[in-house]
Amino acid sequence: MNPTVKKSSPTDERSFIKTQHRFTQYIRNPDSAPVPSDIEKRRADIYRDLFFNNLQSFLADNFPVLRKVSSNENWNALVRDFFSRHQSSSPYFSQIPTEFIHFLQHERAANEQSVDDPPFITELAHYEWAELLAATNDGAEQTRAHVDNIEQQLLTLSVNAYPLAYQYPVHNISPEFIPSEVPDTASYLVVYRNADDEVVFLETNPVTHALLEKLANNSQQHSHAILTKLAAEMHHPNPDVVIQGGLSILRDFIERGIIVAAG
Repeated sequence: MNPTVKKSSPTDERSFIKTQHRFTQYIRNPDSAPVPSDIEKRRADIYRDLFFNNLQSFLADNFPVLRKVSSNENWNALVRDFFSRHQSSSPYFSQIPTEFIHFLQHERAANEQSVDDPPFITELAHYEWAELLAATNDGAEQTRAHVDNIEQQLLTLSVNAYPLAYQYPVHNISPEFIPSEVPDTASYLVVYRNADDEVVFLETNPVTHALLEKLANNSQQHSHAILTKLAAEMHHPNPDVVIQGGLSILRDFIERGIIVAAG
């Protein structure tokens, strides 16, 4: 004789969903959401602490410099704000750093606590995120370019290279160096993964940054045409100076793996 299995009713399912929703609200923001009456608070608090501690530890591992220059109080408040308010667009744990960057760029300012954030917080986090992307990117294998006859080659930016421009010298920030004002000059960098699978960076300048941006996703223009266009945009009185200087940069960046063959 088979035992009778009682099927759940629509009312039971709705009740469970409501409880689940209230429970997740408490997990995300315990200061403003009560524990559901049908869940023991001790058990709920275990889950609350587990989720939050895992998140803050994961973010600290991926944004180590930002964590080091933040006090425990400010860091925990920042993570709590992210955890309680941000609605992630991806279900994957590995995408949390990207979600965190989006939160800093578009949502953090709405919290009055953000006035206590260092002014460079978004730029520093973005820089560390770029390092993470360079380290973990699994893009398709790329064709190495040749240092000969560069002018007539189709070149592009490596998928493991990221040209960056910031108001603050994010590459120098540490507990020993915390800038309080915007410097007179911006910082231009390229973060990339080299042939030894090491993530490194180079300081560049506005012209090199502009050249790298033109090479990103390039598949049609030869190097000479790109450099000629760059010289024209600069209104340089001697375009050949820009072209020859650009060719020298391209040779160096090909050797480093920052620039590869297009296609």
